[in-house]
Amino acid sequence: MQKELGTHDDADIYKKNGLMICPQSTFIHKDLDFQLTQVSDSVILSSEISPVGLINMVHHCSGAIIRLLKRGIMCRGYITRGLIFHDDARVIGSGYEQAYGKEAQVTAFKRGADEKGTPFVEVDSIVCDFVRGCDDPCVKMMFARYVKSDGIVTALFPFQRFEHSFIIAGHGRTFDPDDEKRSVQDMRQMIENFKDRITTFVDRSNPRAVSKSEYYISALDAQLEVCNETDAMIDMLSSPFPPRRK
Repeated sequence: MQKELGTHDDADIYKKNGLMICPQSTFIHKDLDFQLTQVSDSVILSSEISPVGLINMVHHCSGAIIRLLKRGIMCRGYITRGLIFHDDARVIGSGYEQAYGKEAQVTAFKRGADEKGTPFVEVDSIVCDFVRGCDDPCVKMMFARYVKSDGIVTALFPFQRFEHSFIIAGHGRTFDPDDEKRSVQDMRQMIENFKDRITTFVDRSNPRAVSKSEYYISALDAQLEVCNETDAMIDMLSSPFPPRRK
C-alpha cells in the first residue's frame, strides 16, 4: 500500500535517528526504512526511494568515507536504485545484486581508458536523474555538495567539504582576517594529516594499492590549493582600497 508522504512536521523523528538532512522534503516512512548490514569488510545500506531517503543515505556514506579516511583507509562502493528486501537477517533483490556487481567495476575519475575499481563510491545515473526530477531545492543543493562528476560518471566526493568559508561582515559580525587565516591553517593541517594517514598505511609493495592512494592524495592536494586561494582572497579583502601607490 502506498503511504502518504510526510513533511517536516515529523522532524523530531529525524532528530531521534540522527537524520536531519533536508527535513522539510518528503518521505514515505518516518524512519526512512534505513537499513545497514555489515558483511566482512563491506557494508550494505538501503533506504526508501524518496528525496529524504536518498539524501540521508548519501550523507551517511559521505560521512563513512571521511571517518575511514581519518584512519588511512580507502573505500569503494556503488549507489543505485532498485528492488531490495533488507532486514536484520536478509539482503536480497535485483537492486542489491546490481550494486554488488557494479562495486568492483567503479570507474569514477579513472586515469586509464581500461581502468576499473577506482577507490570511490560511484552514483548510478538513475540516482542522478531522480535528484534532477526532485522538486525540492534543498535536496538538489545538498546532493551537489556531496558529489562530483567528470562529465560522464558521478561519485561521492567528500574532499570538497574541506573548504573554508568566511563571512566578510554584516549581521553583527566583523571580518577578522587573522582569525580567518587561522581557520584556513587548521583546515590545511587537517588535510595534511589525512595525507599522512594514507601514506603511512598504504602497502608500498602493492602497486595497485599505491595507485589507489594516489587518487586520494591528488584530491587532497586540490583542496590544499583551495586553502591557498582562500588565503589570497583574505589578503585581498583585508588590503587597503584603493591600493596604496608605491
